[in-house]
Amino acid sequence: MRILAALVLLAGAANAQVISRVDLQACGTYESTVQGRENDAKSASGKRTIVENERLVSETTRITRRVGVKFGCQVILQGVPPGDVVDFRAVLRLPRGESSGSHAYRIGEPGYVGYTLRSTDPSGEWALEIWIDQRKLAEKRFFIEDDRPPK
Repeated sequence: MRILAALVLLAGAANAQVISRVDLQACGTYESTVQGRENDAKSASGKRTIVENERLVSETTRITRRVGVKFGCQVILQGVPPGDVVDFRAVLRLPRGESSGSHAYRIGEPGYVGYTLRSTDPSGEWALEIWIDQRKLAEKRFFIEDDRPPK
């Protein structure tokens, strides 16, 4: 009976998802199309924006603070089994607090995590963090700078 129980546990462990790391690539300003919004109990606002057709405009960590500017990173979850969908939380730490939302992407396939600036968002250092359960697996810092008129 013990051997059977051990084999059942081993078979379950063989099918378990293991995320070894998260790669943040192509970080900077983006253009995208908003597809819609949906409820998200894990988000600070209770909603999540669904975007499509993300296109990197400029790879940078310096973002001009203007309403409507979109910035973020391409996220690639590395682990096993390839192709499995994994839920994670993206946390954006601002100088005055944080914003977070849930996401789900396939292991090994790129996805986009980003933010669109609003008029009330502060300048300063922001950090994009990717969390799975209680583990922070990636972080990228951005510097939000005031929009200066041309001289």
